[in-house]
Amino acid sequence: MMRQRGDGVFQKPAEGYEPRGRLDPAGFARHVDFAAYPAGADLAPFVEHFWVIRWELADGAYDSPEVMHRPYVDIFVSAEQSGIQGTFRGKRTYLAAGSGRIVGARFRPGAFHAVWNGDPAELAERFVDLEAAFPGLDERWIETLLALGDAQAVAQLETLIRSTRPRPDANIELIGAIIAAVEADERLGTVAAVANAFGRSERWLQSLFRDYVGIGLKWLLQRQRLLAAARRIRETAQPDWAAIAYEFGYSSQQHFITDFRKVLGATPLAYKRRVHGS
Repeated sequence: MMRQRGDGVFQKPAEGYEPRGRLDPAGFARHVDFAAYPAGADLAPFVEHFWVIRWELADGAYDSPEVMHRPYVDIFVSAEQSGIQGTFRGKRTYLAAGSGRIVGARFRPGAFHAVWNGDPAELAERFVDLEAAFPGLDERWIETLLALGDAQAVAQLETLIRSTRPRPDANIELIGAIIAAVEADERLGTVAAVANAFGRSERWLQSLFRDYVGIGLKWLLQRQRLLAAARRIRETAQPDWAAIAYEFGYSSQQHFITDFRKVLGATPLAYKRRVHGS
């Protein structure tokens, strides 16, 4: 089985994409097989990729800690559990034991708005049944999908999403452009900087993210710099903690430690020791 400590699924980026949110990327690669499938041209504006993960752990189990770096929504189907999983704000740990497979689709930030009429904030920190967005699904549909091979199962999910007739939305494209810009330009570290770069008011941007994503732009900016700091810690043999704190915009080392522990679940030093097994 694979489950979150409190339900849920691994959320893994597509191949070739830097897994910023995975706090132990090497450990994940050793224990879990991941395959990504591109969305069809009509669904590409909404779905970043379809995915299949498998695990076969003959001895023991594997715990995978991660922090979501982008405000994704995933739909997933497995023998243990199926549902819709929203964005989570803090660290969560997933347990893989025995063997299994999960088939899923990852929606682009804000794009689940095109297939679901609910408040996106209702998906934050939780998962809901598939029927909330896809009425009429039952256990028979899930069993049929899981009996298919990977490519056929992905095609079945494509058909399901296509049945909702999602419509192009300029706001979804704008959210994607903002996130890409923030990840590429460290100068876009505040809501004010983003608003200036995109010619929008801060209030308008905050409203956009609230209405389409359910989580604020300020949250995204904080995650961006903390996960960049986590990567720097992983890649640095002997980190200079004060220098890292100042590099990532903190006025004090203590403030950096407090935020890091709140989001990633450990102090920077404890995180460094855990990742490197020391």
